[in-house]
Amino acid sequence: MKDLKSKTLILRTYETLAEAMYDKQALEQGGIQSFLSDSTVVQLYPMFSSPFGGIKLHVFEHDEEAANKLLDEIHADEKP
Repeated sequence: MKDLKSKTLILRTYETLAEAMYDKQALEQGGIQSFLSDSTVVQLYPMFSSPFGGIKLHVFEHDEEAANKLLDEIHADEKP
């Protein structure tokens, strides 16, 4: 089990729960723990997405580099 005193950070933000869940599941399949915040508020009140900063994907600080690399690889083909 990872150190419970490790700090977390916001890795990315999303406008929709579907996008956030896709990346969260990709991280978990890659062995990286993560969690979402503000998803309920954004789902119930989409107009508050901007004031709340969208749905946030959090990871442990020590996983930041690996998480960014994994998500960048997954989304590489989506960039124009």
